[in-house]
Amino acid sequence: MSSEKIKILEMIQEGKVDAEKGLELLKAVETPDAQLEQTTKSVGNVLRVRVSGDKAKKVNLNLPLNVIKAASKFAWMGINLIPENIRTELDKKGIDLTKIDFEELAQLIEQGIVQEKLVDIDIDDAKEGKLKVEIYIE
Repeated sequence: MSSEKIKILEMIQEGKVDAEKGLELLKAVETPDAQLEQTTKSVGNVLRVRVSGDKAKKVNLNLPLNVIKAASKFAWMGINLIPENIRTELDKKGIDLTKIDFEELAQLIEQGIVQEKLVDIDIDDAKEGKLKVEIYIE
């Protein structure tokens, strides 16, 4: 079983998503590997989401631009890996990563309007240590 499927099942077990949403996510990750590899190779641009920190879970998410629309259904998985207290701190600063419209973002990138770092945040938290969140096009 793939690591993506295991993560989705763990999220269902932990109550982070309901069974219906979990089933939707499982169907979304059932893309044949060959098709996914071909899709990844056919696009030069990739949306990258990086979360790094002293104690926080690390996130390293790469989304080829031509699959962002499909990925928008489960992009929140990466956001859910950011510790709750850090997300709360971001919310206090007016930053809600769950509000990113990936479909609109894909259109802006395809049109060449967005070509830089979309998010670059450094947070120093007493409990989690230093945390860096980056979302950019490469």
